[in-house]
Amino acid sequence: MREKTGQAIVSRGPAVTRRTVLRAAGGAAIVAPAVLRARPASAAGVLNITAYDGFIPPAFRQQFEKDTGIELRVRLASSQAPELNLLVAEREHPLSDLCTVTGNRIHQFVEAQVIEPLDVGRLRNWKAINPLYTESDWIAVEGATMAVPLLVGAEVLVYNTEKVKPAPDSWEAMFDPRYRGKTAYVIEDFLQCTMLLQGADPTFASYVDKPEEAARAVNAARDLLIKNKSQVLKFYEDGAVLQQLLIGEDVVLAQAYAGTLAKLILAGRPIRLVIPREGSTAFVYNFAVVRGAANRDNAYRFLDALLAYPDIGAALSRSAGYTSTFLGAEASLNELERATFLLTPEQLKRLKFLSYKGQKLSSELIDRAVAEVEAG
Repeated sequence: MREKTGQAIVSRGPAVTRRTVLRAAGGAAIVAPAVLRARPASAAGVLNITAYDGFIPPAFRQQFEKDTGIELRVRLASSQAPELNLLVAEREHPLSDLCTVTGNRIHQFVEAQVIEPLDVGRLRNWKAINPLYTESDWIAVEGATMAVPLLVGAEVLVYNTEKVKPAPDSWEAMFDPRYRGKTAYVIEDFLQCTMLLQGADPTFASYVDKPEEAARAVNAARDLLIKNKSQVLKFYEDGAVLQQLLIGEDVVLAQAYAGTLAKLILAGRPIRLVIPREGSTAFVYNFAVVRGAANRDNAYRFLDALLAYPDIGAALSRSAGYTSTFLGAEASLNELERATFLLTPEQLKRLKFLSYKGQKLSSELIDRAVAEVEAG
């Protein structure tokens, strides 16, 4: 994700990955928001936004500032944990008006009292977003809609179109002996994909009151990974590592986070991705209004303008590198961009959105299983 403008006050550090997004907020260092503190948080022509790179398309930003006279002051968040720490530290005197929150974290941000219910009535173009997201249970807390869905992050099966034939449509392909020593995955993430392959619930929402059943499901996935360790060339953590393995054709089949592969596909590499028939885990990136926002009216002007902006779905995908939540986004994408960013309606139906309900149980069991796979 590459936002080339804005005032970065959070160290960029490692690239944002699904794993860093999902990690618990406890223990993350609070970063002093020095840049925004140098100027008043409240001003008639200002909007303060904490966002990830690329979440505000440059052309939209330029047009919005020109049309409204509102200056966008953007600070970049590296992941959910430090962002939440920032918002909590500033709670008495918020320095952000809008923030970025993932769907599985909305309840945590609400409990921390850093975001407020969204006044959907002020967003005339709310219906520009696919109702798959606006009507999902994760977006509401006690009946109140809390955020504006923007982009979808999903685990995908990645393959080299010249080396893997026919095109795979199941996570089972990762265990095909034809590709022994030519696969790669993030253990934590692929454990959950393997749970899907075995018919289990990778979101853990259905296991909240069934910890023994959850443990059996995780152990079954763990055992399959240990049994098939010879299939794997590399357990990776950094998406850049996977990119190099794919470019060099050391790896021809992999589990990956979709956003890490956009550049390869757009560069014409023989790489494609698929949501397997068993499904995949996913979450949605959203904008939310900060509780006590000093520039609340400007925040709603911004959100409504974003929803109304021509081809905003395609612009967000190109800027951030993810599938957008907007209806009709595919109309403005070329063929290669569609292969990169587009999820078909059938693929979207297969997504299992991560749930705050199962997050604690998931962390306990998955972390233990990861260590056992590494040692097994």
